[in-house]
Amino acid sequence: MSLKEDVKEAEGGRPMEIARAFFLLSFLFFFPAGCQPNYFLLHPLEPVPGVYRENGFFDRGQLRVHWLARYPDSRGPLPAVLVHPDRGSLSDDMEGICLALAKEGYFAAAVDYQRLENLRVRNPLLPWKSPEEATVSLKHLQSHPRVDPERIALLGYSKGAILSLQIASLAPGVKAVVAYYPLTDFEEWQREGQNRFWWRLFSWYFSWQMEKEAGTSNREELKKIFWGPSPINLVDKIQSPVLLVHGDKDRTFPVPQSQRFCQAMRSAGKSCELFVVSGAGHVFNFLNAEQGEMAWGKTTQFLEQTLKKSRLARPPIWPGGPPG
Repeated sequence: MSLKEDVKEAEGGRPMEIARAFFLLSFLFFFPAGCQPNYFLLHPLEPVPGVYRENGFFDRGQLRVHWLARYPDSRGPLPAVLVHPDRGSLSDDMEGICLALAKEGYFAAAVDYQRLENLRVRNPLLPWKSPEEATVSLKHLQSHPRVDPERIALLGYSKGAILSLQIASLAPGVKAVVAYYPLTDFEEWQREGQNRFWWRLFSWYFSWQMEKEAGTSNREELKKIFWGPSPINLVDKIQSPVLLVHGDKDRTFPVPQSQRFCQAMRSAGKSCELFVVSGAGHVFNFLNAEQGEMAWGKTTQFLEQTLKKSRLARPPIWPGGPPG
């Protein structure tokens, strides 16, 4: 299906007063000195000869995928990186990152989602309703004529890191996953902070959003929807080498989330590396250039090792053929 002209939909109606209060408090609490994330801090947009751009959206069933891609001119298929943004940003905000990857020789595509049953919300907390929907963007990338379908990596930030790990659990042939400051164990995260006021506030709001998007407040149903697909519960299904990048001062999703996940991966005989950035908080790479450069250097090194240097003996993305 061809890409359609991109259309930005308005966000939902007037937010509740308590949601306004939460965003004000979380802004003051989680972002130092009132800083807002700058998604182009390390990778500003600039004209680059020989680098192409695609932008638009496509629909699969009830899922709308917003797509932005940058890639270099090439005679052969390129290794590719699928980028998922954090909760507060969209695919367009990842263009600088895609451009930086394109300059390194990758086909880089950033995606975010909408549900056709609720187009007022862009980049919802719950973008997918089935495993088939979770792999839509990967299958679209795989089918692109400029992409080598057997050399694909996933890169995600915060919520996008969770989605990347979930996709990897469904596509064992994905060559690598880079997950920045993910929440890997929803249940443990809620339990950890139950005695801290700020954490309780953030957890309450997170739970309220889950209930709102899931359409239920039933705890057992929410467990199935959110706790079941926690990355910590998907370790046995993730075959890709994983690089986790986390700041040791992260107060949103503390670094033990990544430490426990990496330990679980290693205990299962899987490849997992944790790169901890000293003094860094949540979304640090969009706030602090020095910390971000350290993490980006590690990211590109990992992608070089797993994508560009792995042309032989590659398992297919979809053993037995694509699902659906």
